[in-house]
Amino acid sequence: MEIIVALIPSILWGLYSLIIPKIGGNSGQQTLGVTLGALLFAVLSFPFTPHHYTTLNVVVSMVSGFIWAIGCLYQVKSFKEMGVSRTIPITTGMQLIGTGLVGVLFLHELGSGAALGLGAAALIAFIIGITFTSYSEKKEKTASMGKGMLFVTLSSVAIIIYVVLIELFNVSSFDVVLPQSVGMVLGALAITAKAENRVSSTTARLMIPGILWAAGNLIMFYSNGSLGVAISFPLSQLGLIISTIGGMLVLKEAKTRKERIAVGFGLLFVFLGVVLIGIARAVQ
Repeated sequence: MEIIVALIPSILWGLYSLIIPKIGGNSGQQTLGVTLGALLFAVLSFPFTPHHYTTLNVVVSMVSGFIWAIGCLYQVKSFKEMGVSRTIPITTGMQLIGTGLVGVLFLHELGSGAALGLGAAALIAFIIGITFTSYSEKKEKTASMGKGMLFVTLSSVAIIIYVVLIELFNVSSFDVVLPQSVGMVLGALAITAKAENRVSSTTARLMIPGILWAAGNLIMFYSNGSLGVAISFPLSQLGLIISTIGGMLVLKEAKTRKERIAVGFGLLFVFLGVVLIGIARAVQ
């Protein structure tokens, strides 16, 4: 039963990335809508989750939320430039590479030789996966892919910082939820100030994927406690399968036969990297 619960975030996050483009709207509406949805979920779940606030953990959580909003903005921009089916495997790989390197270099994770070896193998798998996933056969797509890769890189860096901040200051998972969502909304308001029709019915509908993201986040925190991060975190990342395949089938993202094959290979390598990271954390 606990394994099934641990898989729920991957389903919710996979749907999250598909629903945003389906609803539509500009990047400002999408970023603000998602963050408002996360705040609404945090407020509704507040009475049912344990929390112990200090000035430090509130400030760190709000700052991390502000940075997450920046990552969200550039992620939805990358959806528009190169599609969900390319963005999600690439950003998942980049985030796992970044957080893994920070964990090894600064947080002294994966301390054993076996764990480091598995971590290095995961890094190679992610790099191969990103290379395959970002393959574009048609030359006219080059400019859009270049802009998309810039956006997905900026998004990944922001999300890596958001994750690492919480780890560096050792903030309890449930203490993060509400102040972080407040920081997300403040960040979204700041970075989308010039967006057209920022507050609209489309923005309201975009709260739905925000609620899904926040629900997945909370369930992952629960699974971390019941199964451990080594098992629950890799399981939560399997949403990339839903996002990648859904992008091609549900969102009808156009791809040539060679590009579909390349995305398939890339997805397999990213998935392999996720599994290796899980094993490395289990044996460290």
